[in-house]
Amino acid sequence: MYKIGILFICIVMGIISCEENTSTKKLKENDCEKPTIKDPNEVKPMAQMMRTMANYCDTMRLKINKNEWVDSVAFPLMPFWSAEPTDSSVLETLFFDNAKRFENAYRKLMQDQNHQKENYTAVIATCVHCHNSYCSGPLRRIKKLPLDYKE
Repeated sequence: MYKIGILFICIVMGIISCEENTSTKKLKENDCEKPTIKDPNEVKPMAQMMRTMANYCDTMRLKINKNEWVDSVAFPLMPFWSAEPTDSSVLETLFFDNAKRFENAYRKLMQDQNHQKENYTAVIATCVHCHNSYCSGPLRRIKKLPLDYKE
């Protein structure tokens, strides 16, 4: 009888715990054991473009480290500065100046294959510079993009 009572209390506490989680997180049925974390914001076009560019840069980093060429056909420039941002307050002169620096560095990377390592490094530096002023969240990912980054 004692063991059944303890078992009953454990089951009830587990149900209460799960119900508390589901009421605050709106989890689907059977998700109490494995809650999911979602992006709290709707992903805006600028953020989506920047995520794609980060993927491009990671792939470019691997290719350049193997002394392979990167080009604008495989990695086209994405005009993120003309897309809807998550926070429209960033659309000010400094942001557009930083975007222009990025565009110039990116174009130089794609046009000058004799100096890809230096030019790629300059591209990543423009990302870090801008994200130090705006939207610092991606810096953790950006700091994994330099050529000498070891995973």
